[in-house]
Amino acid sequence: MKIIVEKLREQLVELFLEKNDLLHEDVVELSQRLDQYILVIQSKMMKKECEQV
Repeated sequence: MKIIVEKLREQLVELFLEKNDLLHEDVVELSQRLDQYILVIQSKMMKKECEQV
C-alpha cells in the first residue's frame, strides 16, 4: 500500500509539472486518489494503535 502511495505521489508531482496548474482536473483527480490511499493507511494505523492499548 505504501508503495502505491509513493508511486501516486511521484505521478502527481510529474503531472503538476506538466500541467503547471494545481487546479487542473487531472491533477485534482490524482490528488484525490492519493488522498484516499493515505486515509486507508492512516485508518489501519489508528486501528493497530487502538488494538495495542
